[in-house]
Amino acid sequence: MEILKYPNPMLFQPTSSVRVFGEELQILLDEMWETMQTRGGIGLAANQVGLSMSMFVMIGPDNARLNLVNPTIETRSRTFANLKEGCLSAPGDFVTIPNRAEWVHVLYDDEKGNVKRVLLKGLYAVCAQHEIDHLRGVSFMENKSIPKSVRKGLCKRWGIK
Repeated sequence: MEILKYPNPMLFQPTSSVRVFGEELQILLDEMWETMQTRGGIGLAANQVGLSMSMFVMIGPDNARLNLVNPTIETRSRTFANLKEGCLSAPGDFVTIPNRAEWVHVLYDDEKGNVKRVLLKGLYAVCAQHEIDHLRGVSFMENKSIPKSVRKGLCKRWGIK
């Protein structure tokens, strides 16, 4: 799979809910996982590889593989993580997004359609929030909590208007 780079329009479009679970979905998730691992990432959203499906893969606590399909954040901390994050669609740029929650409870379907919940903290929470933004068609570079000068510089570098 090829990772789309900004300003590809697919990265700005919200994805659609996954309704069909099975072998084909598992194959896509496996390919996404391999692509993410090959590129040295810790998370990868479906629309980053040209799929308009609400799902992402990520490395979780204890290096566990997580396949999160139709994810939503149920609750989040009121404290912030203040960690730098990067993006495989904008390689080489790292930014601290001040409003990322320190922990999140995520409700999701697994690859078989079973409803699950996971508590993610620190870097894992930041990753999940970043990937869920991707699924909503929101770029981390446009986050209003980043200083305007930094945001403008990133958007200019990546051709985002």
